Amino acid sequence: MKRDKIIVLGSLAFDYIMTFEENFVNAVSIDHEKEEYQSTVTAKSRIQHYGGTAGNIAFNLGLLNISKVSLLGSVGKDFESLGYKSHITKFKNIELNIDVREKLFTAACYIVNDIKANQMIIFHGGALDESKNIDLRQKIQNPEQYVYAINSTQGIEAMTNFSEQLEELKIPMIFDPGQITPLFPKNILLDILKKTEILIGNTYEINHVMAKTELNENELLKLVKSIIKTKGSEGSELIYKSDSDNIFRVEIPIAKAEKIIDTTGAGDGYRAGILTGLILDMTLLDSCRLGSIVSSFVVETSGAQTQTYNIKDVRKRFFVTYDYVPPELENL
Repeated sequence: MKRDKIIVLGSLAFDYIMTFEENFVNAVSIDHEKEEYQSTVTAKSRIQHYGGTAGNIAFNLGLLNISKVSLLGSVGKDFESLGYKSHITKFKNIELNIDVREKLFTAACYIVNDIKANQMIIFHGGALDESKNIDLRQKIQNPEQYVYAINSTQGIEAMTNFSEQLEELKIPMIFDPGQITPLFPKNILLDILKKTEILIGNTYEINHVMAKTELNENELLKLVKSIIKTKGSEGSELIYKSDSDNIFRVEIPIAKAEKIIDTTGAGDGYRAGILTGLILDMTLLDSCRLGSIVSSFVVETSGAQTQTYNIKDVRKRFFVTYDYVPPELENL
């Protein structure tokens, strides 16, 4: 049976972006001695965006329209009424395999930006906290059809359970612990890494993995096949070990966007590019370069799921950036 599917695990959330036309410093009163805090912020605007790591990755996989995607997660009673369900299921290659918690709300992130670009962020997990109760063994039919699963940022218990279930299902895993990396206990993190093929994270997150496990990159590569380190405007780096145990490092430059409006979700676009490359049986290096191309489209609009592009646009920008197009991409 042909492997042509991807599992996307992670958060599904609403992002509410607001602006405060003052400086937070002038709106806050703090008495450290009495441990008293008071703040009144009147936001001028509020924009709702669809977000969450899993949602952002899946959205880009939908635009690329190459792989069959199983999007799993736990959402609340507002997931359909606020439009997220119709937004993501407009892509015919995405299968929505979610649990709906009727007594809870979908996860939400409230972000207020002031005139100094300071941010006030409040995150409510809601239904996302119930992802730990999802059993992939009950949801995934024909696991031999799946090329990879990406186990992206959400609760530690959910990510731990998913790593165990994916190993049992024999589905290769990309581990993407994200901002919760410092919260993993050492023993759990080591156990997940032993079940991981590819570890991905930004420089800060990979450094935390090494600090928590007390392993250097060379030692990490005894547990995982490859490490992908994203570096924002500096591009990314692929670190891997050859069959002869030689360690290779390849720097991958960013793809130049036509304009940079909002970098939210760029990393999730990168991950969608990698997954697409792996589905096409491209090398991991070319898959990372494809990730760089996809992320460059994400930053051209405000919000992580508002960009539009197609595979023709991707091929063109790939050639402009790297002076070639992989045959797997050219032959689509």
